[in-house]
Amino acid sequence: MLPRRSVLVALAPCAVILLATSAAAFDGVSTDVAGFVGMAAQGPVGQPVPVTSYEEFVSIFGLTGSLEHPYLGPAVAAFFLGGGQSLRVVRAPGADPLELTGSEGLGALGTVDAVAIVAIPGVTDLAVQTAVIAHCEAHGDRIGILDPAARDDVVAVQAQRAALVATGGHAALYYPWIVAAPDGQERELPPSGFVAGLYAASRADASPIGVVATATGVTDPLTTDEADQLNGLGINPIRDFGPQGIRVWGARTLSSDPEWRYVTVRRTAMFLEESIHDGTEWAVLEPNDPALWQQLEVAVADFLYGLWLAGWFVGAQPDEAFFVRCDASTHTADDLDAGRTVILVGFAMLAPAEFNILRVEHERETGTAVPSLDAALDVSAAPNPFNPRTTLRVSVTTPGPLEIRIHDARGRLVRRLTRGPRPAGVAVVSWDGRDDRGHAVPSGSYLARVRAGSRAGTRSLMLVR
Repeated sequence: MLPRRSVLVALAPCAVILLATSAAAFDGVSTDVAGFVGMAAQGPVGQPVPVTSYEEFVSIFGLTGSLEHPYLGPAVAAFFLGGGQSLRVVRAPGADPLELTGSEGLGALGTVDAVAIVAIPGVTDLAVQTAVIAHCEAHGDRIGILDPAARDDVVAVQAQRAALVATGGHAALYYPWIVAAPDGQERELPPSGFVAGLYAASRADASPIGVVATATGVTDPLTTDEADQLNGLGINPIRDFGPQGIRVWGARTLSSDPEWRYVTVRRTAMFLEESIHDGTEWAVLEPNDPALWQQLEVAVADFLYGLWLAGWFVGAQPDEAFFVRCDASTHTADDLDAGRTVILVGFAMLAPAEFNILRVEHERETGTAVPSLDAALDVSAAPNPFNPRTTLRVSVTTPGPLEIRIHDARGRLVRRLTRGPRPAGVAVVSWDGRDDRGHAVPSGSYLARVRAGSRAGTRSLMLVR
């Protein structure tokens, strides 16, 4: 258990009151935010910069066509042409594998919880791709898209696939490269940027297959037999169908486990786990008893029922499509002693009543006690209607992780203000009144949840524009 820490929170300008928690309805998290790492001609190094268009990318990072590793720019253009809308770009300090995957490369994406799709376009080094898989598995809420090292050699790509291990299905490999001009210059390009756009434009339960924007050819025109062989090995083929276009024609992960063989199942599982965890986070402020468990079952079942009606799961009846269990059977004596609430969720995507199982946990400080926030509040008398920015000052007495999340009145997660491991002292975190996608949120009541190590608490704040 992490050491006890005292937390001082000051919220200003805002009005602060204590809110009662309830089993409020919640919405699903976003699964369309991608994170790219690569080389650029200019711009900040080691920072996950939000980008919403290729033109914005060029204004920040410049053109990449003349670089030794020129693929970041075209991949960004391909992402937006393919239907992507929200991207985080990290300019790595160098092209060495350690620089691409270190704290100023791939590691920088770890600070952005909203990222659900990860790529390092055009980099096919085994160490880098292994690091992408490890990164996605460690976070649990993202999937990596990997490019083939060979452009026109099906034997070589099979050898590449054999060296990659992604047991949980948190990565997918595509073949071959694509001839296209997403940035106006036609050349052979790695598929990851195009595929990431298809992922972002697709619901998590939908196969991310379809026409590749601006593509005129592929570096290896696959026969049907070759494509079927690659698909069977977990390598997703990209095929030239002539007048019908260049199409991504597979959606399998690198997992050898049948449970996580398909991209749709893995992405849906990530969506469900994070949505349910975030949507029921209020549970840590309630006694860990049967009354709470019943509330959680109802809230999660309502969420899953709405997804079933929307066609996410198979099954003619809800009990064939999903189940939720949060009761005495899901809690061991150790769980109760540790203050852990456990929700088991099953969902069926391939056949009715054949469930993939998820375990969602909420941790408390001790037993059934409601964790308190040791806090002295220094709050301004009223919000400033001309400045919706809210500053949170958190004073921690021992080093450790700090996390702040903003929820709206319905319990939906609006903004993550995670500040990772930090030394003891005062952390000043500013919320600019925007959500994780950078959109301004409306005036109203919001809930700020602060977690410092094993200590947690909430305060409401009023945003006035």
